[in-house]
Amino acid sequence: MPVGNSATKELSGQRQSIFDLMGHSFSVQQINRQIQRVAVTNFTVIVQGETGTGKELVARLVHEQSDRSDRPFVAVDCGAIPDTLVESELFGYVKGAFTGAEGKKAGYFEMARSGTLFLDEIANLSHATQMKMLRSLQERHIQPLGSERNVKTDVRIIVASNAILEDEVKAGRFRTDLFYRLNEFKIFLLPMRERPEDILFLSERFRIETNAELRKDVKGFSAEAQTYLLAYDWPGNVRELRNTVRRAVLLSTELIDVKHLRQVLAPSTGTQPTGTQQPAPSLSVHRMQQGYSLHEIIYEVGAQLEKSLIQHALQEAKGNKSQAAKLLKIGYKTLYRKLREYEME
Repeated sequence: MPVGNSATKELSGQRQSIFDLMGHSFSVQQINRQIQRVAVTNFTVIVQGETGTGKELVARLVHEQSDRSDRPFVAVDCGAIPDTLVESELFGYVKGAFTGAEGKKAGYFEMARSGTLFLDEIANLSHATQMKMLRSLQERHIQPLGSERNVKTDVRIIVASNAILEDEVKAGRFRTDLFYRLNEFKIFLLPMRERPEDILFLSERFRIETNAELRKDVKGFSAEAQTYLLAYDWPGNVRELRNTVRRAVLLSTELIDVKHLRQVLAPSTGTQPTGTQQPAPSLSVHRMQQGYSLHEIIYEVGAQLEKSLIQHALQEAKGNKSQAAKLLKIGYKTLYRKLREYEME
């Protein structure tokens, strides 16, 4: 699949593309294009998506493709810092700022100087801290606790939230002025259940990684296990999928089967297919069971995906074929030929 100039990062000594790390779905391709567009700017970026969808990974990819890539990338989980320590952790402090402050300490803003500061779960910050952060972003300086001196900052800000920040603003939990200051560019990550094309790809990636870690040789997933993986809702998204596959590899000896996944995916989640309520096989699994060749299956699945993307482009363009062709980055004649081929005229 042609992917153009893909976003990359260093992982375990190997340079891997976003497609190696997240999958090959249309959604991932869109994310890659967004990363490429915004990375070369100094825009503040909001990354939104459910827990476990890879928000920090996307932030790191933006940093790696920016002109700050040789500078620090500092990731901060705003939800993990007690309210009483947030300001001192973000902005630092000087000696005597409070009881126990026996010396000067740089905050995360200073630690990320000339680089990128990634603030995960920013909606967890108190209104007071949000106001101080807004002032720091607008005036491009910070004031450490206990200090009367301002310290200039040069950092690229990327924030993330699993809550929709617009909803947090409407509910009065997030400052409107800070939201508009941050909202220069937004990247939205779909949950796993809305990009099933990536589930089996990522499952294979995690199986290979876990085999290497445990020095095992688990061969793959049975057809039933693949169907099971595709039918599950994955409320914990990629993080849950990774942990599920890791434990299944540990439990398996040769091939991962449904029984290994059932021991991992707890029925209490309410999303596990159990008992006689077996999920319907995906198109690819169903065709395999019918004896179709790999080439035939790939062609049929690819054709379905192509038709879906064309339909989506036509909807976006309100039926304008010329505009739809531009969205798909293909020629008008090519689009017209495909419409006739798929009887979509």
